[in-house]
Amino acid sequence: MKKQTIKIFFLSMVTSLASLTSIAQNKGEENPFMDRDYWAAKPSIEDIDAKIAQGHSITESNRGGYDPTSFAIFGGNSKATIAHLLAQGNDVNKRTHDSRTYIFWAASRGHLDIVEVLLEKGAKTDLTDSHGYTVSQFTAAAGQDNTDVYEFLIKNGSDLINEKDQDGRSVILIAAPRVKNLDLIDYFISKGLDINATDNRGNGIFAYAAQGGNIDVLNALIDRGVSTKANAKTKENAILFASRGGRGSSNSLEVFKYLEELGVNPNVTSDQGITPLHNLSRSSKDLKIYDYFIEKGVDPNAVDHNGNTALLNACSRNNLEIIKYLSEKSDDINHLNQDGHSALSIAVQNNSSEVVAYLLSKGADAKLIDKNGNSLVYYLLDTRGLPKDFETKVAALKEKGVDFTKAQEDEKNIWHLAVQKNNLALLQTVNGLGADINAKDSQGNTPLHYAALQTDNVEVLQYLLSEGADVNLTTEFGETPYELASANELLVAKNADLTFLK
Repeated sequence: MKKQTIKIFFLSMVTSLASLTSIAQNKGEENPFMDRDYWAAKPSIEDIDAKIAQGHSITESNRGGYDPTSFAIFGGNSKATIAHLLAQGNDVNKRTHDSRTYIFWAASRGHLDIVEVLLEKGAKTDLTDSHGYTVSQFTAAAGQDNTDVYEFLIKNGSDLINEKDQDGRSVILIAAPRVKNLDLIDYFISKGLDINATDNRGNGIFAYAAQGGNIDVLNALIDRGVSTKANAKTKENAILFASRGGRGSSNSLEVFKYLEELGVNPNVTSDQGITPLHNLSRSSKDLKIYDYFIEKGVDPNAVDHNGNTALLNACSRNNLEIIKYLSEKSDDINHLNQDGHSALSIAVQNNSSEVVAYLLSKGADAKLIDKNGNSLVYYLLDTRGLPKDFETKVAALKEKGVDFTKAQEDEKNIWHLAVQKNNLALLQTVNGLGADINAKDSQGNTPLHYAALQTDNVEVLQYLLSEGADVNLTTEFGETPYELASANELLVAKNADLTFLK
């Protein structure tokens, strides 16, 4: 019995965290506290308390790990509001998105008054997030240039000199891509950091500044005597770093030509097989830049250490124009990386139906099976959020003979995969694809078992029953769907009537 209870608790925790909807505590209404616009309007404490009294949760987190207090900080709410939210059961060191606590968000946005409140309430400054950043490092990565924030963090325990991230970077290297001038760099130097410091691979500040593409900053670093030479050990250089670009942005052709004029080689391949095209293809949409690098001798079919080509990288999120450009230069439209992923499987998972249709028209193999035994059906549903262009992709794959009834990894079929999305409309679409709604996976669970564990919506359970899901099938531990749903805290919180599962 103890083993049964542990299993139910573990599965409930995992699947509840994966829920795709924000769950309020008042009879299924959406929780206003999970709406960023609510916090952007800077509500009064009286309004917040009134909504709490109505049953809305002030401690809830969405599937990305964000919670109302995080949103309140993003919205620039007052320190009094933040202090009030902490008093409602939000621990000051609560881990949110990417394992960041509230002080990460406040410091990175320059909200010094909120940083002060958080520290008064016991916020720790020696924690790291899931990327290995400390508070001060994440603040620098966000482009925060208010030195008062760093001063306050130092006084309260931050150690700028000795703190290093997972790549061995100190705060001076982390800040370099985002600085507008050398003022913040000089501040860090005044605190004892070395302008000539390198990361674990030996890359220095010029390479990291090149990633940001600010030519004035690069010229200023050259005036300080900073080296522009390539990393002799890893073969990386400033152009390779510049090809990475920033978050949601890419550098211009002007930046690459500027670096080439400095003697930086554009035809660069790192010791990991990475070329500028590998990096550019993830986000850059400027064909002139692709032409530039190919004219300089960069191979569009180069394979990196993970087996990826520029085309595979582009198929994740770039547009059709870039994918067409690279596919026309591809030696093999069905090239597989080390995980057995192809351009098509990546596009099915992450990109548009338009891209999928194009790759199929070019001979991409729709019958691909990866090293774990998954077909394209798996990738159609293995997405962040709801699948994009689901019905259109299904039609395109069916036309190419993809079998939607076949079990995937761990003997899960399309019903098992779909119930994890907790979306009734998606299940209604899956219904016509012929898979067995009562199939058991390798752990002995049916789609109804998983739905009972994770859903917050009784309509999902009722729909599965209406399509033939068997309430009498049990897990390998003898649990029925009714017993699993009765242990689902999301349904319990709503006082859901589950008698239809008996």
